[in-house]
Amino acid sequence: MDETRSEPPKIKVVDRRKFSAEGDPLETDVPNAETAVPVSPAEDVVSEPVAPTPEPVPATPATEHPGQPSRMFLELVTMLAGQAELLLVGADDLPAQPAEAQRMINYLGVLEEKTAGNLSDDEAELLSSVLYQLRTFFLQRK
Repeated sequence: MDETRSEPPKIKVVDRRKFSAEGDPLETDVPNAETAVPVSPAEDVVSEPVAPTPEPVPATPATEHPGQPSRMFLELVTMLAGQAELLLVGADDLPAQPAEAQRMINYLGVLEEKTAGNLSDDEAELLSSVLYQLRTFFLQRK
């Protein structure tokens, strides 16, 4: 019986680290012909994706008139007030959470304090009356 030994396949290891063991950057060399990967002509052309440019958003919607309350501000106050009221009263599957309701009321208070002098008369009156009603309701529910 002939025993022919075939040589084990040779494995070539290529070090592709970018830093030495000491942390110094290594010189990058151009890959030689042995390690070059053939590229088909269709893969040669690679276009970079172009990020879409965002359209500028106007500071105030075009439908607003000077002196009238901002729709976005009204929505913000209404949303926070609604959350506070829901947390004060509770719902079918949500128990009343007065501590969280107080947090929402405090948010509205901070909003009133930080926007003082920058609101229209109607906006300031709305925020003030909503805060008064919520604070009164909170004290009644306590």
